[in-house]
Amino acid sequence: MITQIKLCLKHRLKVKGSPTLRFQPGVNVLIGPNGSGKSTVLRALHSCPECLIENPNSSPTLYFNPETMNPHHPDYYPSDVREMILKTRGIFSSHGEILRAALFSLPIREGSVFLVDEPETGQDIEGVGRIREGFDKIVASGGQVIAATHHPLIMRDANIIELVPGYAEYLHHAICQPASPTSEKPEQTGGRRSVGAKQIKNRGSDGASPSIPHRTTKK
Repeated sequence: MITQIKLCLKHRLKVKGSPTLRFQPGVNVLIGPNGSGKSTVLRALHSCPECLIENPNSSPTLYFNPETMNPHHPDYYPSDVREMILKTRGIFSSHGEILRAALFSLPIREGSVFLVDEPETGQDIEGVGRIREGFDKIVASGGQVIAATHHPLIMRDANIIELVPGYAEYLHHAICQPASPTSEKPEQTGGRRSVGAKQIKNRGSDGASPSIPHRTTKK
């Protein structure tokens, strides 16, 4: 399991806010506007030798994004047998089908880390729900998920990590309340981000969208 990353200078310049991010057991979700550095954090966790990554048990990681799961991607080569199997499946399957197959069929070792970039890509609501079920299966088997997403179903009951302070509250208003001409996105100021856990509640019995509670940014 990965507990923390301290970004190297190269990656620090591409990610908004604090250079240190902490992760918890279970599902962790990176949120922020496009360009805030969500994908950069996942790439750093996967393969940067200069970032200081705390992975006490040297847990194996498996990295998914729409590009690496593309069989025609010229710069991607499988790093182990598991990725080779997924790469072969990719010749015949979509990104979502590959991801769902991996979540439900790959053997999960205690502490295994799944790094997933925008799992909702190309998925309808049912597909996103099944991917989220796959995340829960990983956690139940002792694994950890770190995902970058814009989708509220993926955020449900997750540890939310804001790359831009105030972005969770912005999403709450955007999803759960009528549009307002005065509603604005939080500025990407590069201030410190809050990295504590926050729960996003399940969809209510009335069918309402899941709510995103207010986050207090640490000083």
